[in-house]
Amino acid sequence: MIIDFPRVTLLHTLKLINAILNRKSGPAPLHMIHVSTSHAGVRLAATDLELGLHRTLPIPMIEERAFLIPDAPIYEFTKELTTDTVRWTIDDECHITITSGKAKAKFNGMKPENYPILPPLPQPFLFSVPGQDIAQLLAETLPAVGEPDGRYILNALKLSFSNTPEPTLQLVGTDGHRLVITNHTTGTWLTPQHDARHLLIPKKAGKILGALIPEKDPPLIAIGATPALAGFKIGDYLMTSRLLDGSYPSYERIVPPLTTARATVAKSVLEDSIRRVAVIGGKDTRPMELSISEDHLTLHTSNIDIGEATETIAATAAQPFKAGFNAQYLLDALTTMPGEQCQLFMESSKAPCVLTLPEQHGRFKHIIMPLSLTP
Repeated sequence: MIIDFPRVTLLHTLKLINAILNRKSGPAPLHMIHVSTSHAGVRLAATDLELGLHRTLPIPMIEERAFLIPDAPIYEFTKELTTDTVRWTIDDECHITITSGKAKAKFNGMKPENYPILPPLPQPFLFSVPGQDIAQLLAETLPAVGEPDGRYILNALKLSFSNTPEPTLQLVGTDGHRLVITNHTTGTWLTPQHDARHLLIPKKAGKILGALIPEKDPPLIAIGATPALAGFKIGDYLMTSRLLDGSYPSYERIVPPLTTARATVAKSVLEDSIRRVAVIGGKDTRPMELSISEDHLTLHTSNIDIGEATETIAATAAQPFKAGFNAQYLLDALTTMPGEQCQLFMESSKAPCVLTLPEQHGRFKHIIMPLSLTP
């Protein structure tokens, strides 16, 4: 069997599959890509038993066949190729020879009998959302979501959608030190019944979903769910993710009331200042002191081995105060926050700090716990 692929299309598909299968241990089939051919095209699929991803490329084949190919070596080899077309030649023993110009490599494949079955996508899809809106919500939330080696449930993105005439999506993420709550009314219902739902999606699934959305001309994304599974259709990519099971933290009680803002400042100016000052103190090693007076905000950090840095920028301030922060957490909030202005709310130097948008508090809140400035 011979299959000719457009190199760019093949490489993009292999890159996303590699992100799912990038694991150091597990049985051999979980390091393989399932390939099947038919009149409809060439389907590439993979799963790590939690996430599943498949894509059918429009390359019609006369012969119907299935086989497994090794993920990482073929992806790494394809990255180094330069021709427009890449040819796969597969023999009866599932050996695959890849040729591109004068380059040639042979890989050992496997028969597909022991490959796990990918779950079908939940049907019907509940609603569709413009890709750029999902991409924005994910970018705002993912930095605050906990890692897999931490508390299990904090590795989840909490996706909620309302039962209003137009879907309202809310994404929540926290690692126990910071919390993001972001909302957006967008999309179209695809079912007559609009039930409110809450899905706990693994952080890895959120990252893969974000990577599947192209920056140029992002497609509509259809979303479906069962009690145990979420499904997403992004163009010709189909992705499934098992949902995490457990009780998400009651985060609402730590969100302070937003009464009087401590300061309003240009977001990009504050971000640039933090980057410069953090060169001395480090982004996540020593607390950065943030102090506010009548018309300016001052950042200060020191390092006994290097020195110290201070920078003052203009700000609209209501009440003076001083607190310490993890500089990287501040940067994560500012780089993902929409808009051009940042508003800061904080009741005291030990209370949670809320970074939000002026006059759009319900759209985005990034809450950061302060650090002590005393040694």
